[in-house]
Amino acid sequence: MNASLFSQLGLFPSSALRVHVFDVGQGDGILLTSPSGKHILVDGGPDLSLTSHLAKVLPFFDRTIDLLIITHPNADHLAALPNILQHYDVRAALLSPVLSSLPLYQEIIGILIRKGIPILPPRPGRDIHLGDGVTLDTLWPPESPKNGGSNGLNNISVVVRAISGDRSILLTGDIEEKAEMAILASGADLRATVLKVAHHGSKTSTSTGFLLASAPRAAIVSVGRNNIYKHPHLSTIARLLHFGVTVTTTAEKGTIIWEF
Repeated sequence: MNASLFSQLGLFPSSALRVHVFDVGQGDGILLTSPSGKHILVDGGPDLSLTSHLAKVLPFFDRTIDLLIITHPNADHLAALPNILQHYDVRAALLSPVLSSLPLYQEIIGILIRKGIPILPPRPGRDIHLGDGVTLDTLWPPESPKNGGSNGLNNISVVVRAISGDRSILLTGDIEEKAEMAILASGADLRATVLKVAHHGSKTSTSTGFLLASAPRAAIVSVGRNNIYKHPHLSTIARLLHFGVTVTTTAEKGTIIWEF
C-alpha cells in the first residue's frame, strides 16, 4: 500500500456524523459528513483556504458535495465557493432567499445556473433526511423574509440544526438578536448538543433567551486571530460560560472536529 493511499484511510465515513469547523480566519467554512459519506458544505470562508482544508479532509476519490448551504451573501462566507464549484461535483445548493448585488455572490449564482445545479430555498418545517440517520432541520429564514436595516443580510442567514440520534449541532450563520427572537417566536426546536456561535461571537448575537432554548453543552466560535472586530466579544463568552457551556474557538484551536 502506498503512503498516499494509507494517509486517506482515516478519511472514510464513520458511524457518526462528523463536523469540521475549519480554521478559515474571520469567516465560516463548515463540513458535515454523514455516516454514509454524504457531504454538506456550509459557507466558503473569507479567502481560498477552505479549498486546501477540503483537499486534506475529503478522500482523493470523492469529489462530491451533496449539498452546499450558503447562509447569506457576505464575502467572509463566500470567497472559496467559485473555486469549489469548479472543482467539486456539487449536487444541490440551499440559499438564503435574499437578493444581493455583491459581485462575488453574483459569480456564484452564475456558476450554479450554468452548471445546472438545483437551487433550493430554505423551508422551515420541512426536514431534509439524508437516509442514514442524519436529518437537517431548517429553522430560518421564512420563505418570504422581510429585509431591512444595515444588518438585514445577517438576520436572513440560513439556520440549520443537523440531528443525529439524540445529538445535534445548531449552525446559525450570522444571525443577530432580532432573528434569534423571531426564531424563538416561531416555536422551532432549538435544542442542540453543540452551538456554532452566530456572527463570530459578536455581542449582538447569542442572546440569553436563545441560549436557554438551545441549551448547548458546547459552543464553537469560528473567528480570526486578532481580528479588527475584537470577536468574540467578552460579553458573549461570559454569557456562554455563565450557562455552563464549554467554549472553543478556531482562533485558539485551529480546525475543530466533532463527532455525534
